[in-house]
Amino acid sequence: MSPLVADTLCLRPRNHTFVSIREWVQALCFGGIILAGLGVLMAIQGPASAQEADEHIERISVPYGLEDLSDPVRARHLLMRIDRAALKACGDMNGLSIPTQKVVERSDCRRESFARTVKAFHSPMLTH
Repeated sequence: MSPLVADTLCLRPRNHTFVSIREWVQALCFGGIILAGLGVLMAIQGPASAQEADEHIERISVPYGLEDLSDPVRARHLLMRIDRAALKACGDMNGLSIPTQKVVERSDCRRESFARTVKAFHSPMLTH
């Protein structure tokens, strides 16, 4: 080799133990950062709602006549039938325990189903 090439090369013996430990520490730090980031993402996302898991929408028909929309007594009975249908669509069934029945009765599903159905009639008699 020429003297110029020998001057530009830096030939030192490599201490493998020191390099190996440093590489392991860097790899562990990098892995810890990835795990911490995944933990934050999982905490932000939160649990999936039940509706996402169950995309099936149960439709229950409620028979009615035009007189149900004009007579206050019949309108009240129609509202009770709509409410029972909303309960059934949201999971109410025979044989449920009382606490489970109370959960279904107080659920957002029942309130939203009932409100959407009444709104769909466009009847002032039902909205009173």
